[in-house]
Amino acid sequence: MSAAAILKLQASGFSVEQVSALAELVDTQAATKADVEAASHKLDQKFDAAEHRLELKISELKSDFEATEHRLDQKIDGVEHRLELKIGEMKAGLELKIEGLDRKITETNANTLKWVIGAIGFQTLVLVGTIVGAVAALTRFIPAAPIIHQ
Repeated sequence: MSAAAILKLQASGFSVEQVSALAELVDTQAATKADVEAASHKLDQKFDAAEHRLELKISELKSDFEATEHRLDQKIDGVEHRLELKIGEMKAGLELKIEGLDRKITETNANTLKWVIGAIGFQTLVLVGTIVGAVAALTRFIPAAPIIHQ
């Protein structure tokens, strides 16, 4: 407590004992500029330490994130590779089935063509036979023309 404050208290009616007790109380309870600076310095140190711990934790989390990202990339690459293999297998299987179907279609077309040609041949024979039969029947009814020799 300053001397000017003590004089003001005494002038306003405080006794010397009251002013003395008040000064002692203020001296033990009030913080000085040095006390405030020391507390501020301690707080600065604590904030710096906390900031350092946070930076370390952030760095650790970034490393963990990057490691996780790398593992996920590897897993995705593995899945992609397995899918490509599976698609390749399925494609090869489908190509074999298509080749088999193409052969069957070709065989079916050849067999159909044989049957069509056979049916046309048979119908031609039946038609020729009918014509020959009709000509033979007609020749029985038509008298033969005399052959003139010269």
